[in-house]
Amino acid sequence: MPNSGPQYGKCRYCRQRFERTGKPGRRQEYCTPACRRRAQRERNPNPAPTTVHPLPLARNIAESVQALAQTLLASDYGEQDLETLLRQAGGLTREVEYYICAAVQDARRKGTSWDAVAAAASVSAATARSRWAEKTVRRKLKRRAAEQLALRQRDPATLPAPPREEGQNGVQPGERSASKLAAALSNLHRGSDLTIRQVAESTDLSPSYVSRIMSGERLPNWPVVEKLAALFDGDPDELAVLWENAHGVTPPARQPLPDAVARLNAALRGLYLAAASPSPARIHKATGGTLSVRIIKETLAGCTIPDWRTTVSFVRAVGGTPTDIRPLWEAVHYAFLVFLDPVDGDDPFPSPFGADRGGRTMHQHQDQDHGEQ
Repeated sequence: MPNSGPQYGKCRYCRQRFERTGKPGRRQEYCTPACRRRAQRERNPNPAPTTVHPLPLARNIAESVQALAQTLLASDYGEQDLETLLRQAGGLTREVEYYICAAVQDARRKGTSWDAVAAAASVSAATARSRWAEKTVRRKLKRRAAEQLALRQRDPATLPAPPREEGQNGVQPGERSASKLAAALSNLHRGSDLTIRQVAESTDLSPSYVSRIMSGERLPNWPVVEKLAALFDGDPDELAVLWENAHGVTPPARQPLPDAVARLNAALRGLYLAAASPSPARIHKATGGTLSVRIIKETLAGCTIPDWRTTVSFVRAVGGTPTDIRPLWEAVHYAFLVFLDPVDGDDPFPSPFGADRGGRTMHQHQDQDHGEQ
């Protein structure tokens, strides 16, 4: 009959006698986890230096998850067959699982304990160690890379382009403007309460093409943008600069002052629309209090032509890039200088930002209000 009494052993590190737990599995050789760690450190006194990754593992995969989700949404809008939808959903699910592995690995590299990982994932620490051990994660991510390589070789269009690494060149102005144009159209569409099919029927476009426009996969021509803006009760002028930048269209270098002012205001409102039309209070908060609510309202209404500092703060607060707006701002101020001192052949035209009822010019008005909270 087997002995059912307590079992004892001698710790391989501290040589102290201890009672074994009796749990199934590998025979217990150390009295405490601390002794086991000390023994491991002594066996490997010079561990390999930690590899420094310029980009967290999870971030690359998160960008891929976003691209796959957009593709799935476009397919659903386009009423693709069930087999296609389920295949894309399966790929998205696998990518999310890879993301979880990579996110845990990133957290561990930053010093997060297994207990903290387990709490975040609502599992036990033992399960977390088993599921996301470094060797396991490395093996899974290696398999993911092989899967993507094979898939790209079979059909390059089935996967989104690999995301840029940090330190590489940023997104080009045309790409930024195309993304903002899609966001603006999508926000107008949501406010219209029209389905993709209703939009397609009203514009003589296919549902698939409309959904790709809204997701940013297709860059429409200007007549289509005008049709969509009119259908959604939007202002095509607010989308014009985004569309021109996306297509690389260069406006005339010299424009009458009212035209230059109108283009700048429309561009700012286009970025505002692409940001889902946040309230002036939210924009005020996003600028860190730099811009007052009054200045924000007047800028959006076109009552005030902002100076460059105000323009930069506003553009960044609504998710835009100041360098994309700089040519429009400079065109306004060049036209203003021409208005003040016209050369031969230039006709003076009324200034849209003369003194207001209180006698203040544009810059006097801004200097007084810039610090308002």
